[in-house]
Amino acid sequence: MDKKAVFIAHCFLNQNSKALGFAQYQGIFHPLVDFLIGKGYVIEQLPCPEILHMGVRRWWCTKDLYDTPGFRKKCMKLAKAVVDLMEHYLSKGYDVAVIGVDGSPSCGVNLTGRNPSWGGKPRDDVGEYRMVEEMGVWMEELSHESEKRGLKQIPLIGVKEDELKADMEKALRKLEIELRR
Repeated sequence: MDKKAVFIAHCFLNQNSKALGFAQYQGIFHPLVDFLIGKGYVIEQLPCPEILHMGVRRWWCTKDLYDTPGFRKKCMKLAKAVVDLMEHYLSKGYDVAVIGVDGSPSCGVNLTGRNPSWGGKPRDDVGEYRMVEEMGVWMEELSHESEKRGLKQIPLIGVKEDELKADMEKALRKLEIELRR
């Protein structure tokens, strides 16, 4: 029997943790979680540095707003604990992967949101939440800690929730391919 563990972004198991107005489902993101359970994965929920930093009733932010020394230190501390657990799974013969939320300012793997002019009170006239091809702050720090310990074999996979909603079967097939690498 394959031994597989996947560390998934906090909000996949708790949609209520997303910034106000961004939950796709009530409670759990069932399509992804059901898929992983069906494939025999142990599921570990990553901590959410955004909740720890700003609480549940927070406004939407960009990477530019989270990319601060204080937020990075919080992410670095969390990364040390998470990578400790990843090392434990690896020592027990598990394959380990991470699934983040593409588009998130902290959990994006391939995409994150940027707008350096955002700041102050949220309002509609501050410009666009631009998607750029880079990692969010939390995934950067998790990746750095993993690499620092020589765990380069752990794949970081980005999943766009809106892509899952648009064409679930296609998105899950794509994820399955990524998890096999």
